[in-house]
Amino acid sequence: MTLHWTKAESGQLWDAYLDWSQLLERRRSALLPPQEGVWYEPIFIRLNPSCAAAGIETRRQALLAIVNTVGGSLAMEPHELEVLCNRVNDPARDAGLPDEYALYRRLDALREPAERDDDLFAVLDVGSPVMLDDATPDQMRDRAAALAVPTCKDRPIVAIIDDGIGFLNTRFRRQAEDGSQRTRFHAIWLQALETRRSEAEEAPAIRLGHMLEAAEIDSLLAKGHALEEQAAYAALHETLFPAGARRSCEFSQSHGTHVLDLAAGADPGTGDPVENWPLLGVQLPPEAIEDTTGTRFESYLVQGMRWILRQAAKVDPTAPVIINISLGILAGPKNGTRFAEYQIAREARYWESVTGQKVRVVYAFGNHYRSRQVACFDYPPEEPRFATDRKIEWRVLPDDLTASYLEIGSGLDADLLEVSLTAPDGVSSGFAPLSEGGFRSLVRSDGAPVARIYRTPAHRLDDQTVCSSTYVLALAPTQTMLPGVPLAPSGGWTVGLRYKAPQAATVHLQIQRDDNSPGYRQGGRQSYFDAPDAYGWDDEAQDNGGLLPDCAITRTASHSALVTAANPGGGPGTARQVFTAAAAEDMPAMRDYRAAVYSAQGAGDWAVTAPVVATVAEDGRALAGVLATGTISGSTRAMGGTSAAAGRLSRALGHSAARLGQGDTHLSDLAVPIRALPQQDARLGHGVLIPDEGTRARRGDAGKPLSGTA
Repeated sequence: MTLHWTKAESGQLWDAYLDWSQLLERRRSALLPPQEGVWYEPIFIRLNPSCAAAGIETRRQALLAIVNTVGGSLAMEPHELEVLCNRVNDPARDAGLPDEYALYRRLDALREPAERDDDLFAVLDVGSPVMLDDATPDQMRDRAAALAVPTCKDRPIVAIIDDGIGFLNTRFRRQAEDGSQRTRFHAIWLQALETRRSEAEEAPAIRLGHMLEAAEIDSLLAKGHALEEQAAYAALHETLFPAGARRSCEFSQSHGTHVLDLAAGADPGTGDPVENWPLLGVQLPPEAIEDTTGTRFESYLVQGMRWILRQAAKVDPTAPVIINISLGILAGPKNGTRFAEYQIAREARYWESVTGQKVRVVYAFGNHYRSRQVACFDYPPEEPRFATDRKIEWRVLPDDLTASYLEIGSGLDADLLEVSLTAPDGVSSGFAPLSEGGFRSLVRSDGAPVARIYRTPAHRLDDQTVCSSTYVLALAPTQTMLPGVPLAPSGGWTVGLRYKAPQAATVHLQIQRDDNSPGYRQGGRQSYFDAPDAYGWDDEAQDNGGLLPDCAITRTASHSALVTAANPGGGPGTARQVFTAAAAEDMPAMRDYRAAVYSAQGAGDWAVTAPVVATVAEDGRALAGVLATGTISGSTRAMGGTSAAAGRLSRALGHSAARLGQGDTHLSDLAVPIRALPQQDARLGHGVLIPDEGTRARRGDAGKPLSGTA
């Protein structure tokens, strides 16, 4: 079918990923049986400030009135609603914390007057819409009972936001005085796609999965040897997840279980002090994990972070909170202005400063060092601009069931750029300027778009922080399971860049993740940059995947786009509450370490320079990964990646709980020694943590543990 490019169009889009993914969803829905329900979009808002002291209280009351209106335009999840109600009923409660809330906005409803006039709140972020039934039976109710834990500032609370958290596993239990085993989880929030609460309930709120508390988990553990863990997970999942959704805890290995074991796992009754660390968990919806572009998980991630902090205050308001987030995406601003990383760092900073409870967030630095998803073009000042147009090939694979995205120009004034996109058959958009919120489409003869060039609008997050306008290229899938869905051609797409200012500049290009999460069968195939000078000899990998000196493809800035939250006021390094972990490989024969072959590299000129530290995530090339528990008690599995490294860094911070915040740097928080390597490798940050606890040692022929294990 013939393809052609449209002229530039103006739009009211918030985000290119949302706009394109919604277009593809509408196409699929048109070919399936109709669904009945109401569309809501998750939004995150900040109440507008007021010069009068009573003004903010009036705004809280106005927001609560809208949320409590049956059939109104806004709804809240019960945990968020509790926060708002508490602040309305007791204005002194949470004094000093920002008036920011996660909401759901009905797409087909008339806006309330205050909302229409933008007087009540400012929208900071918009998420992927969800379709909800008008009402669903509420089979599970939240309870407010708290787990009684003695106050002890030197014992941390360890929390995790992940997929597949095996909360029944023996490694997450403690031994009670009567010899029985009890859960160490104060609570775990099993998030699932949103549903409406029963109309019989007082407030027309939205339910996002179910929260299990300690008493409910202990009631399962009371079965003792009769407890079948996988059967218990399966029974719970039946009430939460739709048919076809992956239920990670029903498999032998699950990502969250493995990472949490590295972070805070211990056998009960052995005297290990870790056995007494309280736990909190947020298990994200499987649909959010399945979409590796990150389009669907940001709202769940931020809500999970806010829930953890308030639950931690119930456990022990004096205990440090260590939150592991071993999730990531590749493309993004990478300057601290992506909403999820900005808001999580903000929540941690404000919570610590207002309540005094120390908070540390540990991210995996990223596994895409060799993925060829980042490129850059330098524009020197002396060359005339008509001679400096650049181009690069974006190779999109066949049989890709998911959309592909490419971001251009992070941190650069988009008014100074023009972008062109040429399909594999040679149909080119040519260079043309786009205004903020505008786009151009590559359409078939029937008008159906298969590709778009977007220029996203800028979003102000606060007085000092703006997520700048940028270009995003979006392609439809190259394969489908539904006949009739418009597809993008696979092959080499040519991306052209024109920089129009006389000053020197570097333009960065990043291809977003589009692969499969471990264990998921999504059908995504990762696109990548290609160039003739990208096939040199690579000494480290011993293959022809090396990048020659003048190659536009680069391995810098291959880190996750969630790890660059900056210090307020523009201070050096990442936010004080945020830690990042690189993956080191143990080389026992040399009694040394090196960066794992996949562990990402920072970019000091425009993004975060390096991770904070590294921990061992590979026991060598022959013994991939490190050992920790599988999903079911008593099992063992190996897993590597910077996720494993982040788990072990979380454990080190837990052992350093008494030191958190006593110094001004990230390293001052760590009570364990750090081995600075003789040949500094920026991919390992300040060095490798020694001893590196949290894994089960693999032993050599002589029965001695390898050099990187505890």
